[in-house]
Amino acid sequence: MILGLVSVVVCSYNNWPDVEMAIASALHQSYQPLEVIVVDNSSTDATPDEVPRRFGRSVHYMRQPNRQWTGAYNAGFGVARGEYIQFLDGDDVLAPNKVEKQVEVFRTNRELDIVYGDVRLFQTLGGVANWKDTATEPEDDMLRALVAPKEEWGGLTILGMLFHRKALERVGPLDERLYIGDIDFWLRAAYAGCRFGHCPGSLLAFYRIRPGQMTKDLPALAHGLEAVWEKALGYVEREPYRSLIAATVARQRFGRALSQDRLSRQERLAMLALARATSPETISAFACAAVQAAMLLPAGPVRSRWLRPIRRWVLARLLGQPNQRVSGGKRRSSGMEPEGGSQRSK
Repeated sequence: MILGLVSVVVCSYNNWPDVEMAIASALHQSYQPLEVIVVDNSSTDATPDEVPRRFGRSVHYMRQPNRQWTGAYNAGFGVARGEYIQFLDGDDVLAPNKVEKQVEVFRTNRELDIVYGDVRLFQTLGGVANWKDTATEPEDDMLRALVAPKEEWGGLTILGMLFHRKALERVGPLDERLYIGDIDFWLRAAYAGCRFGHCPGSLLAFYRIRPGQMTKDLPALAHGLEAVWEKALGYVEREPYRSLIAATVARQRFGRALSQDRLSRQERLAMLALARATSPETISAFACAAVQAAMLLPAGPVRSRWLRPIRRWVLARLLGQPNQRVSGGKRRSSGMEPEGGSQRSK
């Protein structure tokens, strides 16, 4: 490790020329010293030729089999020499003073492990640019903020964070088995006692969204969140965090029983029972009984009409719906029509 050095790890997959802008935004940071590591997940576009040609020795370019964005970040961290680590997707952009501002926060409070702040979500369509800014806030208890999000969640992003090396070494690598590896990492970091600091006052980066991405990602997003929370339920033991996570897992399981997935009646009933067992305080006996009664009806329009208001009522009144966070896989709850294309969403 080189004290004071910042390592920017750029994940690239078939996003030339956007990755050129991402790399340039890293190289032109107001903070120095800084190194840029570009991890290419086997791009088939111009990236393998253009990155070495355009940037030469100013970046460390490495090409690997496609390990998705989590694998790219893990590989980049494996060769990074910096005291601080910045992860950057190949179609996002850092503000010129992003690193400088966050290093200042670290140096003001040397006990911090992760510093986070606001980013601007943006999309361009037909020559018109739209954007929405996130609104992160200081959190005294980041684990509680993650497992019991506010009604208006400002939106943590891995892009908006700067990591101290000790946090990544303490928590371990991003889980490459998970679709939503960033939220999993934040949960593990918070539970391990990592200290999060807030960088107020300015936009730190620009986070690209592509048209149609939300629609394409919804099924994977739902299953990905289930996997994250179910994993957390396996290691979080302290209260009230465990109960809050159990409530989230119960909601997800109950929702699966109500969904249009191709589950048999027996599988739906088993999922209902599992949801109630996971958190009886969240899934009431009445809610389960109402759904079980509807399942006795023969499949068809009658049962669908019966289930529809039950589904709406139960989800709205009993369960609530946790807000989506902006995370590494280009997932949004921004109010904009989201955009797609980086390795994170492939």
